Amino acid sequence: MKVERLLIKEGEMMVKKHENLISAVNKALKENANYGKELDALGQTKLATMLENVSNAFDTRASLKESGVQVGDIANKNEYLKLIAAVMPVLVLEDIASVQPLKQKAGIAFYVKHKYASNRGKIADGDNISSFRQVGPDADKIPGAFNYSSQTIEGEVVTQSSNSFKLAWGPVVPGSVRFVIGSDACTDKDGEILKAGTKIGTIDYTTGVVTFSGAQTIVDNEVSYEQDLYTSPTSVPRVKTSIEELPLYARPRKLATEFSLDSAFDLMATQNVDLQALVQSTATDEIRAEIDGEGLNDMKTSGTGMSVSFNQPVPFGISKYEHYESFLQTIVEASNKIYNKTRRVAGNIVIVGENAANIIETHSKFKAAGTMNEAGPHIMGTLNGKYIIVKNPYYGSDEFVVTYKGSNPFDAGYIYAPYMPITSTQFIMGANFNGEQGYATSYAKKLVDNGFFVKGLITHADGTN
Repeated sequence: MKVERLLIKEGEMMVKKHENLISAVNKALKENANYGKELDALGQTKLATMLENVSNAFDTRASLKESGVQVGDIANKNEYLKLIAAVMPVLVLEDIASVQPLKQKAGIAFYVKHKYASNRGKIADGDNISSFRQVGPDADKIPGAFNYSSQTIEGEVVTQSSNSFKLAWGPVVPGSVRFVIGSDACTDKDGEILKAGTKIGTIDYTTGVVTFSGAQTIVDNEVSYEQDLYTSPTSVPRVKTSIEELPLYARPRKLATEFSLDSAFDLMATQNVDLQALVQSTATDEIRAEIDGEGLNDMKTSGTGMSVSFNQPVPFGISKYEHYESFLQTIVEASNKIYNKTRRVAGNIVIVGENAANIIETHSKFKAAGTMNEAGPHIMGTLNGKYIIVKNPYYGSDEFVVTYKGSNPFDAGYIYAPYMPITSTQFIMGANFNGEQGYATSYAKKLVDNGFFVKGLITHADGTN
């Protein structure tokens, strides 16, 4: 996609600047996380943008301090860049949302919009072509949608003036005109309009003008015919593509930690464990889990009217193993609801609470993924070689959600737009021998299309029917 290529091109210098950290992240991801995949070119660009945002912020603080402005002390910039590189790529939202880093607190996210640009058959100028953040035409327009570029025109609404009307797309293929007057079918032959075999008017195949010999009323004013696309058509149907903008505003999260010098000393002396590093890991895991949890909750409460259910009690006559294997059918059903809604893509991600996780993790077609960190929501593997499974402790035990994420950065129903990734203040040990350190992040988020989400429920999990 052109927009994706432009983003990658614009980020080349930032990726080059931070290539050492990005290479380290790729190595870690390949060896330990997300079933052996590295960051692609766009993923590297997004991470480089985050690193650059914080790098610039540190440089600004250093400049202020040199000019005599009192600025709170901060730790070495490289330490923070390492922290960001370790945390950001393992956010679940990186894999299931459209991730568009912001370069400013108030920024713009983008999505691609495709629309029909001609009135042709039942398709109207401005109707959606199925794409990100929009669903396709209504069900009654589907025949016209797959005939839009063909010579077949179904159900064009015509305006009768006196005893004539004009077809919009010429020249008209002889013998292709069809409409209904009263209960009688009308057709054309050799320039004549026939009603039940009797001539009632004429047609000019070049101009598309139909003239009746008397007053006639066409049922629903709908006429179907074919346009001759071989012989100098007067016009051809068009589509219109635009890059739409969505304003976003980043909002913060902050967390402070503390521990005593005595505890840190005892742990190091007896276990050789750095308590400060342990607390840092716990704090960043908590913020990361909350970011993911918030986004996944938005998806669950997206307002989608689509839902599926799986009755957990085992029916008589089959084994528990066979019954749980059939849970895949429920996932497929939800996936196809997204396909039917968008008329373009099927679901490929399943976010699960406890009971659904229990069923999936024992499924014969489940493949577990090695993960760098399982704190909070995390990718636990794949099902049937197709569905990415996300385990989410913030869902109710019987809840799950099926959604879709495509290969390009704009192809999802949810946008996560990080501005300042997880950073921290300098560790300070006070006179009371308590150590303190603060952590912060800011980001924007937006659910942009609930047609990409199906809510699932496991029923009668307590064994009752």
